[in-house]
Amino acid sequence: MNALHVAIYANVVAIMLILGILVLARQLNIRDPLEKKIFLSLLVINLCMSVGYIIGVFRDLRVIHCTPFSALIIETVLEIIINLFLFQWLIYVDYRIYHSIGHIRRNAIVLVIPVAVIFCLDIVNLFTGVMLRFDENLVLTEMPLYLLADLVRTGYGIWSLILLAYCKKHDDRMKFFSVLPFLVPMVFYGGLYYFTDFATTSLGMALGLTLIYVQMINEQCYQDGETGFFNRLYLEHMKKAISDEEYDLKSVISFRVSWDEMKKPAMIIEKQLPQDCYPIRYSKDTVLTLARADKRGPLNLLAEDVEMALGEAGIPVEVDMSLKKKNETGLEFLDRFIKSSLAVGGGDDRKTADEE
Repeated sequence: MNALHVAIYANVVAIMLILGILVLARQLNIRDPLEKKIFLSLLVINLCMSVGYIIGVFRDLRVIHCTPFSALIIETVLEIIINLFLFQWLIYVDYRIYHSIGHIRRNAIVLVIPVAVIFCLDIVNLFTGVMLRFDENLVLTEMPLYLLADLVRTGYGIWSLILLAYCKKHDDRMKFFSVLPFLVPMVFYGGLYYFTDFATTSLGMALGLTLIYVQMINEQCYQDGETGFFNRLYLEHMKKAISDEEYDLKSVISFRVSWDEMKKPAMIIEKQLPQDCYPIRYSKDTVLTLARADKRGPLNLLAEDVEMALGEAGIPVEVDMSLKKKNETGLEFLDRFIKSSLAVGGGDDRKTADEE
């Protein structure tokens, strides 16, 4: 069995894997639907890449009759698909970190330029052969400029992984995301690509995306299906983080909503809360919010913004809130608040917050 046959088997496995994840991922009810759409687009591009590699192997095995120019067209289409995957991967990384279309637009030049340059080189190569050439025997020759383009792609891929690792360490929103599941298979199969004749890159990407999907499933375990907020299981996770001093809890707010269903109130609450607040659906009608506000003024303003927005929508709400005392730990504070305000439906803690 030669390298070409190995490439066929590897890409067939990649196709089967991607199709399975596509079916499963479409049913995911994750907190941010746009993140799921970007992830699904990565799977579709990866699927096209695997098909492209198989067509390229059939060309090299002479199963498909090609002239040097038609062989170059097949290779160019495959290169464009790879570039498209890189571009969409950079979009996914940016959105996964910041969850903001505005941030993508503000950084569009950084995201577009490297891929646009390689796209242009691919088109120019069709008429000049400055990157790739096929001789009369359909033997592919990679020119030095192609190596440069490949290094650019690899460099931006590594940069995106470093950025993800950095943000996971410094951003609480990335706590359920790990770079290793994507990095390990990509490094392995990338090594095969650069140092052997095995065209198995798409299988490495498929494995990486599969492991990212597993992480999405893990994150969903901590998510309330109706509201998209975190659930009580996540609260236990945060208690451990607070106990280990990985999260500095300074204040808590709870919103008890009188409404038939929580989806509409949840959308309003989330829109008013800053990104460093963690809304948790504590019970059928109550949302608990962990906050970092350490003074009465900002805490009051935050609670009033949510209360006013719900009131404008005609949704009655009871608000309780409290600041951590100087002589108690974060975990003691959280337990005190839950026992006094949530466990037995305690009264308004607004005065307590003002008096501390």
